[in-house]
Amino acid sequence: MKNGKFDLKTFLNNIELYLATLCFIVLTVMLTLQVFSRFILHHSWTWMEEFATIMFVWMIYLAISAAVTYRKHLRIDFLLDMMPFKVKKVMLIISNVIFALFNVYISVIMFNVIKLLGASKTTMLKIPQQLVYIVIPISLLLTVIRLIQDTIKLAKESEENLGTSKPSMDLDACEREWNAKKAAMNEKGGTK
Repeated sequence: MKNGKFDLKTFLNNIELYLATLCFIVLTVMLTLQVFSRFILHHSWTWMEEFATIMFVWMIYLAISAAVTYRKHLRIDFLLDMMPFKVKKVMLIISNVIFALFNVYISVIMFNVIKLLGASKTTMLKIPQQLVYIVIPISLLLTVIRLIQDTIKLAKESEENLGTSKPSMDLDACEREWNAKKAAMNEKGGTK
């Protein structure tokens, strides 16, 4: 939301993150209820374990695409950091292309596997297996879209911010804020 209004572009740019977060919340609530039920009520809901497994798989595959969106996916930068700017840019783009091709390849395989599942259903919840596993190729194809977006962004980036991501938490900014608060408290109290 920007200025109290719904921002469709921001929502679509973060859809995988929102869905993965929702899966994580559902998973956490269900596992907490399961632990409470098992150890306090001495009763176990077997269907919860099956649903929690489904939520875990969905969360992981949706998070892959979200990680690519924010450049938080695993990447070994050791060799890249030693390369000149243009070589580094080309290597990052080639890396994205290879990753995208791999995702397309696995998606094709997964679509074939999903076809083979036919009308089979999960053991406890009787959810169609195709519905359970469709998130894998969809998430991988979303990852391909994010990789294309990232490749376009890489092509336009300058040397100082090539391939970098914003930190999840800016520790230097936190330290500056703490020092400013500490200095303000010292001035207010008259101590040093």
